[in-house]
Amino acid sequence: MLSKLDVKASLEGLVIIRDDRLPLRRIPLREKPLQRYFLPYRGLLGLLLIAITWPLSQQISQNIFFPLWFGFILLIDGLVMRRTGTSLVVRSPKIMVVMFIVASPYWWAFEGINQITQNWVYVTTGDDGGIISVIEASLSYSVVIPAVFEVSELIGSFGFIKWFARLPALVLSRWQVILAGVFGVVSLVAMLIWPTYLFPMTWISLFFIFDAINNMAGRPSIISQIGKGDYRIVVAFALGALVCGFFWEMWNRDASVSWEYNIGFLDFARIFQMPLLGYLGYLPFGLETYAVFHFVAGLLGWSSDAHVPLSGDAQTLPA
Repeated sequence: MLSKLDVKASLEGLVIIRDDRLPLRRIPLREKPLQRYFLPYRGLLGLLLIAITWPLSQQISQNIFFPLWFGFILLIDGLVMRRTGTSLVVRSPKIMVVMFIVASPYWWAFEGINQITQNWVYVTTGDDGGIISVIEASLSYSVVIPAVFEVSELIGSFGFIKWFARLPALVLSRWQVILAGVFGVVSLVAMLIWPTYLFPMTWISLFFIFDAINNMAGRPSIISQIGKGDYRIVVAFALGALVCGFFWEMWNRDASVSWEYNIGFLDFARIFQMPLLGYLGYLPFGLETYAVFHFVAGLLGWSSDAHVPLSGDAQTLPA
């Protein structure tokens, strides 16, 4: 049996792609380019950034959240490119830039809500005030949207996502869509009035507001997708945010600049710093992130550039 095993071919299978989707890799001082590769340069750079910044986050008192997560984003983009031959960076660099810009005010909105709900508090030995702290925080928050989109696209490239392409449709009338948007506004206001009991609405209300607006404006929306019986976007972004949440909490656990949670009656069975049931909040957070960014992309007229290809699309991605 071992005699039939081509070890060289097996090892090559780990690093060589047998198609023409990826560009040639040209190496300095090498006359002939390498035909295929394990990861694009940005993926390797991402691995290097993670390897350097992860240990440093446990040792120094400065916030290095941005370089750590920038490395993560580069790594995931490289993995998506490795699997599909395309990625967010390749398709539309301007969309990636907009994601970083939009993510800061997006998360600052949650920080404003948290001033009322008091669900998390930051633990740091450094200066807690001043413009420098605001800039550092804004830079850290800027990775939220690109991270969620990158991981969601990676999940969407796997064959299992096609299982959710033909499910029973949930068709909403225009009035029902309007009611969904109204529900989002009412739930947000109610949560700010009664934060002790309604704080979970933090991760639901914005989705209903912005996805309803997107749907009525003819922009990409989850409401329109489930109206066709296609739940792939729902699954990809819910799981994408959950995966990001796992890494957020894992890297937060031993960091010198970190945060702690207080979610009342749900505060039990912690995994890292996050209580177990708290991870459920990441699922709708992924949908909120999709809806909010497509709202912004729609305002800019760039909705098509923000499209995330999924396994099962017309140009089928690999299983």
